[in-house]
Amino acid sequence: KISITVDTGSFDSNHAKRDKHVTSPDFLEVSKFPKAKFVSTSVVDKGDDKLEVKGDITIRGVTKPITIDVTKIGEGKDPWGGYRVGFSGTTRIAMADYGIMTNLGPSSTHVELMLNLEGVKQ
Repeated sequence: KISITVDTGSFDSNHAKRDKHVTSPDFLEVSKFPKAKFVSTSVVDKGDDKLEVKGDITIRGVTKPITIDVTKIGEGKDPWGGYRVGFSGTTRIAMADYGIMTNLGPSSTHVELMLNLEGVKQ
């Protein structure tokens, strides 16, 4: 099971005016929606170090299903006696699907989400 909660107020693009705009009602509306969340519903091993992660993502109070194709990026023993494995993947979502209607041009209608995971064998 994968569960991720993000504090939307933590958005930081290294540009204060942009951060203020992105966290405003035009985009994330942090004052009303302080958290975004992803919870997996299934993880399928596709072979060749690839997984298909399906789940529900909630942004601005809207929950939609997404699929993220991930690839194993490494595994091995760590310095503390554990065994770790890492995965990384991306997916693309339409901002309008989550109530973000501000349009700054064709390249502003979608956003790419990155999922980077590290698991420790129990």
